[in-house]
Formats: sequence, structure tokens, C-alpha cells
Amino acid sequence: MIDLALLRIMKHREDYYRIRNRVPKAAIDSQTRALLEDFGTYFTRMPEAQTIDMATFLPMFRAAHPTMSPDQIASYESILPRLTEDVGEEERSGIMLSMLELRLGTDMAQLLARWDEGDLPNIHAALTQVSDDFERDANIKALDYIKIDINGLLTDTHEDKGVSWRLDCLNDSMRNLQGGDFGIIAGRPDKGKTTFIASEVSHMASQLPAHRNVVWLNNEGKGERIYMRLIQAALNAQMSEIRAMRDAGVDVGQKYAEIVGDIHRIRIVDIHGLDTYAVENILKQNSAGIVVYDMIDKIRGFGDAARTDLALESMYDWARELGVKHDMIGLATSQISNEGDGMQFPTLGMLKDSKTGKQGACDFQLMIGASNDPNLNGLRYLGLPKNKLRREGTPGDPRATVNFKPQVARFDDIPITMED
Repeated sequence: MIDLALLRIMKHREDYYRIRNRVPKAAIDSQTRALLEDFGTYFTRMPEAQTIDMATFLPMFRAAHPTMSPDQIASYESILPRLTEDVGEEERSGIMLSMLELRLGTDMAQLLARWDEGDLPNIHAALTQVSDDFERDANIKALDYIKIDINGLLTDTHEDKGVSWRLDCLNDSMRNLQGGDFGIIAGRPDKGKTTFIASEVSHMASQLPAHRNVVWLNNEGKGERIYMRLIQAALNAQMSEIRAMRDAGVDVGQKYAEIVGDIHRIRIVDIHGLDTYAVENILKQNSAGIVVYDMIDKIRGFGDAARTDLALESMYDWARELGVKHDMIGLATSQISNEGDGMQFPTLGMLKDSKTGKQGACDFQLMIGASNDPNLNGLRYLGLPKNKLRREGTPGDPRATVNFKPQVARFDDIPITMED
């Protein structure tokens, strides 16, 4: 009898709190539900108790149910002595799996009912979440606290571990990027966001472990155009120069692969019209170590609500959680609003459609400023109005002026010249 075995498992405090929210209440009988509710009351009132003492529990149970008939009380009293036995590990695993399968069936039936009523805009994502929860819980183990090795932790969190930027002005203000870090890279339209990212990821790609890749999720223009920027950035060459190399017998593909680590190390995936379910599958299939979201705002799966701060925050929270879940660095592009047009250093609240929502979900916010003065077309201005990755002992916001070289898809530091 699964309910009796379940009660034998959940009479232990640790097991009770570990699995109480995983029990499919609709699939267990009323007596089991009543006892489980009172198990929770017992553990609350007896904070030192690790296992329910049935002799102590029975009077508490009677007092909690004064309207029960003598026959009902007698029925419960006949059950409690049978709970003193423990369940073997093999039986325990089988019970847990049966319980999870019952919950899986119940949850999926509820989702299908909601979808049939038009109350579930993204059934793929919802079903995937339920399935992921089942796989995660199928071998239920205690969620233990994090045990640390201090020396190892100091090594893992060293500022120089991870991926560095091409631009020294950013390396001077930020520690290296590591899995789980999530940043927003923002600029006005046609002011160099794609060039900036091509310049940086062509430098970062070779720093990734051999089994991890850069995955550029593109829902802006054609992905082939991004590849040309990447080749230019990696080779630091104009298209005419690259064609001349090819015509002279140089294997341009091999040269590019040597620089970035592998011909397929940076992967462009067109995701026009795809939802969160499809996007996460793409990232898992391609072993993403760095993911470029270009742009998150256009990914489906967050309902049809207006793009309010709250809705945008949920999108960017989703991307950040993916990074933590899969140990990826996340770089998301965003537009700077009209009020930042022509400014060298747009401020934190100047992201398009968001004063606080997107900003709250990121570790850093890199703003690419540009002057409208035609004499300054070759310059860009980089600010970090938000920087949780600040390198110790340095300014968090570099407010740096850099060279903008769209002809070779590069952002470069301006060399410091020493006067005699």
C-alpha cells in the first residue's frame, strides 16, 4: 500500500520537508492527507524532533480533530502503530518514482486543460518545465547545503579566471567573465552593437574549454552577415583584404579557425519566431559556453502582455537563470532609447522600453555611446553604469573613449602615447 509506505517515509523530519511539495495530493486518500497535514503541525510544534513519536502524536491528533467520531479516531489509531517500521531503500525509490509519475500525469492533464481553454500561450515551455521537474526529482536526494573548500573557492573566484575582453579598458574595470554572468550591451540603432560583439566574441572564443562554444542567437537580420563580421574581426582585415588573401591561395577558413579555436567554435543560429523552449534546446544541443541574445525582447514565450518593465524583467531573468543553470556567460543586446541619442555616456535608465526592469536582471550594463558630430564617427564611448563585476581597487565605470573600426569589425583601445 503506497500511502502507508509514504507515511513511513514522511514521519522523518528531513524526508517530510524534502518531499512534502512533491506529493500529488489528488492521488492519495483522505486519511493519508489528514495525517500528512498533522505531521507538519507536529514538526512545527516540536522543533527538536527528528522523527514523529506516535505516542506523542496521537493525543495531538485527537485534539486537532474534535469533531471526529469514535469510529474515525479508532481507524486512525489502527494505522499509527504500523508506521513505526521504516521503508527499505529499494522500496523507497519505487514509491518515490510512483508518486512522481502520478504527479507528472496530474500536472500534464491540468496543462492540457488550460491549453484547451486558451489559458496557456506557450504549451511547449510549460510541458518542458513539468518534464524537467520530473527528471530532476526522479532520484530524490536531499538538497544539501553547499560545502566549500576555501582554497578552492579562492581559486575559482579569482578575478583572472574566465574569459577576458579584447578591450583593455573593460579588463581594467571588470573581472573576467565566468559562467553564470549575464550582461546587457546597449547602443542606438546602427551605432556598432553587432560590430562590438563580433570584435569581442572573436577574441573570447578561443578562451573557452574545447567542448564549449559561442552561440549567437540571431533574430535581427540574416545570420550570414554576422559571419562576415566575425571573420573580419578575427582577421582584423577589410573584406577586400580577405578576398585578396583567398585569391593569393591563403586558406581563410583555416586562418579564421586557428584564431577562434575551431571553424565551428562560434555558431550563429537564426531564431526568428522561436520560443523559450526551442531556444533552450538550441543552447543545450550546441554546448554553449557563451550565448549572445540578439535580441531577447523578440523571443516568444512570455505571453502577449505589453512590453512593460515587469514583462521585460521576466525575459531577462529567464536568460540569466539559463546562464546559471547551464554554466554559460550571457550577453544580451538592447536598444538605447531616444533620450540617449547623441550622448557619449547614456545613463542606466536609458534602455528602450525599460527604466528598471532589464537593468535589475543583469550583472553589468555596457552602454555604447556615440556622438552625432560627423567628425567623431570613428569614436565610441563605453560606460558601465551598472557593474557588479567590478575589479577590486578600480573604478567601476571606465567611461572610456575607443576607436570604432566598422571596416574591420573592431573596437580597439586608443593607444596611450608618452610625451618626451
